[in-house]
Amino acid sequence: MAFLVPAVLAGAAAVAAPIAIHLLNKTRIKVVRWAATRFLLESLQKNQRRLKVEDLILLGLRCLFIVLLALAFARFVLNPGGSQESAGSAPVVAVMLIDQSASMGQSNGFQTRFDQAKDAAGKTIGAMGSGSQVALYLVGNHINQVVPRPTSNLPLVRRSLDVAEPTNETSDMAAAIQLALETLKPFTGAKKQIFAYSDGQASAWQNTGQIQKLLAETPDVRLNIVDLGAKAGEDNLAITMLRTETGVLAAGQLSGFLVEVSNFGTAPASGVRVTLAVDDGAPVDEAMLDTVEPGKSRVIRLNSRFAKPGYYTLRAAIPADRMPVDNERAVAVHVIDQMNVAIVEGAAGRAKESRDAYFLANALAPVSPSRRAEYYLKIEAVAPPWLQTADLTRQGLVFLTNVPKLDAAAAKNLENYVREGGSVVIFTGPQVQPAAYNDDLVLGPMLPAKLGAKKEATMDSKSSNWQPRGYTHPIASLWNDPKNGNLGTVRATHWFPLTLPASAAARAIVKYADDSPAVVEGTYGKGRVVLFSSSATTDWNNLPIHPHFVPFLQRLVTYLSPDKSAESLVIAPGAVFQAKVPGDLVKREVSVITPNSEGKPRPVGKVELVNQDAVVRYRDTAKPGAYRFVVAGVEKPVAALAVQMDAKESDLRMVSSGTLADINSGKATTAAQATPTTTAPPAKVRREFWVFFIGCAIFVALLETALAHRFSFAK
Repeated sequence: MAFLVPAVLAGAAAVAAPIAIHLLNKTRIKVVRWAATRFLLESLQKNQRRLKVEDLILLGLRCLFIVLLALAFARFVLNPGGSQESAGSAPVVAVMLIDQSASMGQSNGFQTRFDQAKDAAGKTIGAMGSGSQVALYLVGNHINQVVPRPTSNLPLVRRSLDVAEPTNETSDMAAAIQLALETLKPFTGAKKQIFAYSDGQASAWQNTGQIQKLLAETPDVRLNIVDLGAKAGEDNLAITMLRTETGVLAAGQLSGFLVEVSNFGTAPASGVRVTLAVDDGAPVDEAMLDTVEPGKSRVIRLNSRFAKPGYYTLRAAIPADRMPVDNERAVAVHVIDQMNVAIVEGAAGRAKESRDAYFLANALAPVSPSRRAEYYLKIEAVAPPWLQTADLTRQGLVFLTNVPKLDAAAAKNLENYVREGGSVVIFTGPQVQPAAYNDDLVLGPMLPAKLGAKKEATMDSKSSNWQPRGYTHPIASLWNDPKNGNLGTVRATHWFPLTLPASAAARAIVKYADDSPAVVEGTYGKGRVVLFSSSATTDWNNLPIHPHFVPFLQRLVTYLSPDKSAESLVIAPGAVFQAKVPGDLVKREVSVITPNSEGKPRPVGKVELVNQDAVVRYRDTAKPGAYRFVVAGVEKPVAALAVQMDAKESDLRMVSSGTLADINSGKATTAAQATPTTTAPPAKVRREFWVFFIGCAIFVALLETALAHRFSFAK
């Protein structure tokens, strides 16, 4: 036997109240000697004994009434772990887990799976026995404990369930089940259950072995999985990637965007129209995919041109299907006006085609000479003395090519530039003096690697070729895919060996075939320094005439671009967005244009001052799509962001056949997890006595009232 709510038994202490009242109200008799009363003494003593008996009877009934109420509310039971064979359903202590991931937004034409989960959970609550207690958790990237502790206030749980909405996050049901088990652990005596409502998507049920282990450790808790999915994964066509192909986006330049369309179905998808729109406007470009094979993806390029600098959002779309959330994907970009690049060349007096800046300038601005003036990169070739007095804060990037050494003033100016966030790219060459770089008190600490003595390749040596694969740096990672070509044919005839320091502030962008560094990148202060072991001309290597020199240099410029805002313009659902804005906007009202708001801004707060920076903060990012932030009196958006859901949520493949059934039945999923089982003895009938105790309490109360009335008659 046991009590389902043992804490209520403390109320039995109230039995002391009627006893105290009885003692306090005990009749006090004043003895008066009177001769005439001695004949009544025998009669009075007889009446007093009767009165004491009556008082004790009433006192006992009142104490019994309080004890019966305490037992009733403590819910006394026999065989608390037995079956519910008594009339009606026995109460339970339960935690409800509702999968809130993006895949639950798929519709059957009438309802989404999330709505089906809410309906099923509501019916479960309605079927629970009187006195049941329920907690409600919504399972996404983070588990939202809507009703954190089991409560007997079931109407509250129903209301919380009714207002719940799906998110566009991923989910981990194993983590949610573990949290539910921890929540149920303190409860004793009552039947404990977990109800998990899910579409059975494989990505949400990856850790079935962990779930089995958790359930084996808590045999008093039953897991009930309500599978809302189909027997197999349903067909789904989705946009799983949208990103810029062009490096730095600039006003007036044609910018490319890569769109990936994936077919998660079992049949080919034909005639798929893909569009690209800017902000809330009509499509600016489109393409038709003839076929996307089952289980495959197709990537296409769509283009856009931006008339003015500023923040923009772009939206790629395909025709709608039953899972609308992945039929669109957005990206936010920052378009600049122009970017100044200085090339400091050490051999400026040479012929045009052999000057150190010649190949660099053509690779940085790969357009015809007639269009150079319109190109966003404004390139200037200068001699080393220019560095002594130049205002480097106006430069987006500085190149040093074959510069023998720098004097103290030039080195100090360059060091200040990098320390405050600038970027420098150093190409070596025949005129470079390694000792002047390594030993310089200002330039030396900035270098990401030390320059060794010049080496020369032999005719049959292949160790001076760049590595063909295995790039880990984001600049070179593009060439890990054989379809994009091969950097392994870049060959150096002369180079300075580079020695990386022990610190993690430097790393190789590309290595030679013998695993020694060819190009190294490191941080210094707020800026970056990139060091090439060979030259920017054909004197020492074939890189300047290699077909991948232009894309490699363009990716390098994008990586080192002073505009770092684009790195934080794409976030996951639910993440907090923060962006710097001009300082004069502090305390001014900010409004946001959200997805499907039809371009209508909604006030969301004010520009804040954080660590001396004016910033816009926004937390309501659950819905995927494009967001733009505007300030009254400012013509263009001051910031923009795109919320992109995890592409794996578009894959609606279910867990393997029988997995959920095995978890429900407690079967192990692998031989290692299997444990011998024995036939359990038949469960005894569980009986609760709270109704009996309530009935007894009512009877005692009525009896006490009747006797008190009867005893009050004059004797």
